[in-house]
Amino acid sequence: MAKVHARKARDLSSALVAVRRRRGWSQAEIADRIGVSRDYVGDLESGELGLQVSRLMRLYGELGVGVVLTLPESTDEPEAPHA
Repeated sequence: MAKVHARKARDLSSALVAVRRRRGWSQAEIADRIGVSRDYVGDLESGELGLQVSRLMRLYGELGVGVVLTLPESTDEPEAPHA
C-alpha cells in the first residue's frame, strides 16, 4: 500500500491529486465512487474547503493509499503507548 506522509492539510490535498492522477482517474470518477460531487473533489484537491477528514480518508481508501501522520520530534507530553 502506498503511503502519504502529510504534515498539514495542504499536504493531504496535494497528495490526493498526485495519487488520483497516477491511477488515471478523473475527479468525476472518484467523486462517483464515494458519492460526492466532482466540484467537492475539486475543492478538496485545491484546499478550498475545510477538509472533512472522514470523506478524505474514504478517498484515500478507494485509491488504496494509507496515510501516515507524523508528529514533531519533541513534545512536552509523555509518549502514548503503541497499540
